Amino acid sequence: MRTALLLSASTLVLAAIGMVAADELAPAKTTDKSSSRTTNAPATDAAAAKDAASKSAAKKNGKGADKAAAKEPAATAKNSDDEAAIRKTGESFSKAYGDGDAKAVANHYTDDAEYIDENGNVFHGRQAIEELLTAFFADNPGSQLEVNIDTIRFISPEVAVEEGSTMVVGQGGVTSDRSRYTAVHVKSDGKWLTATARDHASKVHRGRAEQLQQLEWLVGDWVDEADDSIVEFSCKALHNGNYLVRDFTVKIAGEATLSGSQRIGWDALTGRLRAWTFDSEGGYGEGTWHRDGDSWILKSTGVTADGQTASGTSIFTFVNDHTLTWQAVDHDHDGVRLPDSELFTLVRKPPAPTSTEDPSTDE
Repeated sequence: MRTALLLSASTLVLAAIGMVAADELAPAKTTDKSSSRTTNAPATDAAAAKDAASKSAAKKNGKGADKAAAKEPAATAKNSDDEAAIRKTGESFSKAYGDGDAKAVANHYTDDAEYIDENGNVFHGRQAIEELLTAFFADNPGSQLEVNIDTIRFISPEVAVEEGSTMVVGQGGVTSDRSRYTAVHVKSDGKWLTATARDHASKVHRGRAEQLQQLEWLVGDWVDEADDSIVEFSCKALHNGNYLVRDFTVKIAGEATLSGSQRIGWDALTGRLRAWTFDSEGGYGEGTWHRDGDSWILKSTGVTADGQTASGTSIFTFVNDHTLTWQAVDHDHDGVRLPDSELFTLVRKPPAPTSTEDPSTDE
């Protein structure tokens, strides 16, 4: 079946041997300035009384200023302690997220908290947020959250506004989401909790090269060996990282039966990663990608060298930095449905050994 699959859908061969991915204000400082005026010795009792009153007022004002100055460091220290507590809460939030513990993450919110995602969807209450997280962790196991806090501003001793950015990193180091956020924290019984949080849609769309950075692990040489065939491909980045190009070869019984090339790039019109494939026999095809949990799904259509249509879906799952699996399903060749393939494994080829022997010493 393996040989038949590779040969009968030549435009989709490369789709079955690789993987790609789918798409402040600082606290105001105030300075109190006070001035006093001195006069010459009064000539009359009235002048003397007036001068005494002025000195008394100046003295009182000075004491008031001293008290205000004494209070300011205390308030600053208080805000500093609370800011440290909020940052500590952010660390525990990220840890619970990385552990996939939806309940622990949700416990960072108030009972009546509100979360708004970047698409404008609103989730009311801690329970709704926990259910959202439970579903996300089930679909994206092993996800980690990186939080970068830009500013924390105190509206009152019990209310603070935090702004920053987040990045979700999936298994294999693949970045699946970046966004900016605003969160309002309230202090309740000495503990800081999030009352509202909102993710903001990015105003600056990521460039082509950045979209492909999540595929850097794919660059290199890969091989899939079986009893009757060997598939090899080599992947490299071109044009300042705006494209990935993979050259492939299929060998059966030790002889190359098919070769070709695939170019992967970002389609700014559709907002998707696309793949264009061309084989040595004259066939061609194209496809788009989307993520499903730990796997990436490629749906492709194409035309063989003899004008027959081909389509299908390939499922790729990252195992580790040196291994991935794939399976071909729902493949159709000129109207004939092909059986789903078995699950295959590709491994990264180790570097070629370098010889340290001196050729001149060979007998």
